[in-house]
Amino acid sequence: MASNSNKPLTRSTITDVARAAGVATGTVSRVLNNHADVNDDIRERVRKAAEELGYVRLRQRKRTRNGPPAASGNIGLICFGMENTLVQIPIVSHALQGIEIILSGSGRNLVFANIPNGDRVPPFISENRVEGLILKGPNQGILPSTKESDLLRQVYRFPHIWLMGKLDNAVGDHCNFDTSLVAQLALQHFREMGHRRVAFMNPKPGQTQFEKVKRSFFAYASDFDIEAALLEPARPEVLHWPLPAITQPENVDELTEKLVQRPGNERPTAVFVPSDRTAVQFYSALERRSLRVGRDFSLISCNNETSLITPLHPGLTSVDVHPETVGKRAVDQLLWRIEHRNEPGNIQVLLEPTLCVRESVSQV
Repeated sequence: MASNSNKPLTRSTITDVARAAGVATGTVSRVLNNHADVNDDIRERVRKAAEELGYVRLRQRKRTRNGPPAASGNIGLICFGMENTLVQIPIVSHALQGIEIILSGSGRNLVFANIPNGDRVPPFISENRVEGLILKGPNQGILPSTKESDLLRQVYRFPHIWLMGKLDNAVGDHCNFDTSLVAQLALQHFREMGHRRVAFMNPKPGQTQFEKVKRSFFAYASDFDIEAALLEPARPEVLHWPLPAITQPENVDELTEKLVQRPGNERPTAVFVPSDRTAVQFYSALERRSLRVGRDFSLISCNNETSLITPLHPGLTSVDVHPETVGKRAVDQLLWRIEHRNEPGNIQVLLEPTLCVRESVSQV
């Protein structure tokens, strides 16, 4: 793949390089940071992929004499508690792109660790080689205590910010899109198109992002005089890391069956789902039943992940949560936190989403 000189070099990210080289994102990080524990074949594959994509390594800080890079200028990104595929999801990949853009502009380096089981501490933390941390953790369940988790005990020593999701017992600042506005935008559009019976389809009960949208959805439905039904399976009693990064299609199929089996006078005419991947699975579940989005059920989704939804017909109306901007603001807040370590913690930065209207919602 030849690089395109007309495209900004910053558009290629560490995730793009990993995908092109067929390796984990953490492996790319180790190659770019000159770790010795990567074999020569993989090292060459990563470097070739980076060159072909036009990937630009963030400007390096000078090393101290006979020592590792100074902590000043290094920002760590840690994904943990989720399957390796997390960083390949478009919404996460675009947030990482925003992180890289801002760090590049500030002359800082990004170091990355993907720890699906949350069972190790990356060297850049234990050796104090970072100024601060951006954390993408699981969005279901609760975090272990610092007595149970060496990773969290070490993480909390540094200024840090959670990215797009923070569990109830997590400590630190948080940058996200405004989940309340997601629900408001969806219901306003349903109402404008004449829908008065709607459903919230939630294939991951207990997922903190989905739960926030769900609470707001039912609150706004009452305000708008819309009858709202909930479609979700039983909440899992036990969760084990790494959690699945994507929704299983059989869960959506089961909920779709419950929807279509409702009596006609009780059946919702429109459905909201809290992620585009769930929407893609809902299209397929309806098609298997000779039903169609936009004709039999209207649909609104969340994330506006165009790489997933562009092939859908009719086009999917989705709430754009602007993940690249969320990533940029996460860096801004982290850099502020680094300079204001003694200020009260748990600041929440929320960005306003927008609705991208397409053809999946029909007029009633």
